[in-house]
Amino acid sequence: MSSAEAQASTNGGLADIMARLRASPRLALILGVAAAVAVLVALLLWTRSPDYAVLYSGLANRDGGQIVARLDQMQVPYKLTGGGSTIMVPRSQVDRIRLKMASDGLPKGSGAGFELMDNEPFGISEFAEKVNYQRALAGELERSIETINEVSSARVQLAMPKSSVFVREQKKPKASVVLDLYSGRALAKGQVNAIQNLVASAVPGLPVDAVTVVDGRGHLLSKSDNADGVDGTRLAYTSRVEKTYQQRIQNLLAPIVGADNVRTQVVADLDFAKREHTSENYGPNNGNKPAAIRSRETSQKVDKNAKQGGVPGALSNQPTPNPPSPINNPKKSGGRKGAGNRTNANSGNGNNSSSLQSNGALGLDNSGRISTAKSDTTNYELNHTIAHVTDPIGQVQRVSVAVVINQNAVGSTAGSGKKPPKGLSKQQMDQIRSLVRGAVGYSANRGDSVEVLQMPFSAAPAKPVATAPAWWQNPTLQAMAIKALKYLVLAIVAWLLWRRLVRPLAERSGLFGEVAAPRRGNAGAPAAATGESEADDDGAEQALRTQRRRRHHDAIRNAQEAAREDPRMVAMIVKDWMKEDG
Repeated sequence: MSSAEAQASTNGGLADIMARLRASPRLALILGVAAAVAVLVALLLWTRSPDYAVLYSGLANRDGGQIVARLDQMQVPYKLTGGGSTIMVPRSQVDRIRLKMASDGLPKGSGAGFELMDNEPFGISEFAEKVNYQRALAGELERSIETINEVSSARVQLAMPKSSVFVREQKKPKASVVLDLYSGRALAKGQVNAIQNLVASAVPGLPVDAVTVVDGRGHLLSKSDNADGVDGTRLAYTSRVEKTYQQRIQNLLAPIVGADNVRTQVVADLDFAKREHTSENYGPNNGNKPAAIRSRETSQKVDKNAKQGGVPGALSNQPTPNPPSPINNPKKSGGRKGAGNRTNANSGNGNNSSSLQSNGALGLDNSGRISTAKSDTTNYELNHTIAHVTDPIGQVQRVSVAVVINQNAVGSTAGSGKKPPKGLSKQQMDQIRSLVRGAVGYSANRGDSVEVLQMPFSAAPAKPVATAPAWWQNPTLQAMAIKALKYLVLAIVAWLLWRRLVRPLAERSGLFGEVAAPRRGNAGAPAAATGESEADDDGAEQALRTQRRRRHHDAIRNAQEAAREDPRMVAMIVKDWMKEDG
């Protein structure tokens, strides 16, 4: 069958349906009323349908099932989208339901936490207990990381080596974190460092640099700064020092030339090398004060059975040299013959005093039987200083400052005051330069440089004036207007259905009854109209409709009377009609 024939067949079927509807006004009325009611019900449901908002998204199947079961218990309508991973509820109940779910501990997240340790069986092995603890710790870290706004989900893997008392150097634990970020979101360097410190603080013995952070696209987020030879911490500290100097200069010059008429840039060269110095100094005694004695040692030795002999060596065989001046030894009563000899020596740390006294030139008496030796040693304290100095990291080695002042906004003007300012004088510029040097702690020995110039600034564009939003941009009014518009559309559609569909069908079916015939007087003539209120507004058209309606009712009444008088005849006629219709 060709398309033309199919279209002709369809048109013929529609024509038959329309013909039957015209032949049966009541059926057309019923269908029209049903269609109108269906449209009105649909519009009513549309106006009363709640505005749904996302309650949770990206849920695991386990969490999604528990939340749906809880919503069923609360008798809250909901919608599932995204393959069941997103749950939507009426917008007005989102906050209340989230608080209720949070009180019930939902959603629990993709990983299990320390609840794994709640139902451990009796007699579990040590290995299984450690594995459960490691899983629980990783799950708790995942939940903590997922609280960050940019993170959709997180996965934490912990590598914790087994500790042993027989190993001198224990292996350090390691950790890896895989992050699934929301679309269009990115983590800042500070947030990555925060995640590393969070994981390192939760695992005993885990260094911060042993935590690897990777995003869902396989990009390494925890790349060490030292890999490129640049330390981000040092750069940040240098930037803070430079901003501190800039703020000092800005606060100093703003009251003089105006905040918008000065621009400052500072470059600071810092020394981040770590240096330690240790020095040990010895000094003389302070002033005329007597020296303090540290220790004193005195010894005396007497040998009564010593044999005659000399000091071993060649010196004992040499003759005694003649003294440069005569020596007169005083005689001692009751003493022994011989010469006494006293020797003092200083040695060691401090002022040491030592003396040796003996009888006989070689430490022996004349008879060779008695020998006496005496020694006296004294150690004195000295000024001793030990200094261990560690240079602070980040010392300023050199500072370079550049200051530009707006020439068009400062300085003296002409006598009339209409000409632009001429700028600052040389004396004023020197004074400002001195102020800037004092603000940054200028030091010529370090090689600091300060440059202060005055130049005309370009005119800044006018800033747009912020205006208050119009009344129709108020979200509350917009929501009320949308709700009112829904009911207005419902009313308009209902009126159109009544006016264009239901009322014409009802008039054709005669549900409104016959219009009363015009009253006639005694002579059979129509009664005269007594006023404009009794005049016929529709004229000839209304009369034609009344006549058709009367004929229709007369035909129906005649058919009813015929059916009562001869029902068999009516049944035969109906059967013939049915045969003709096929």
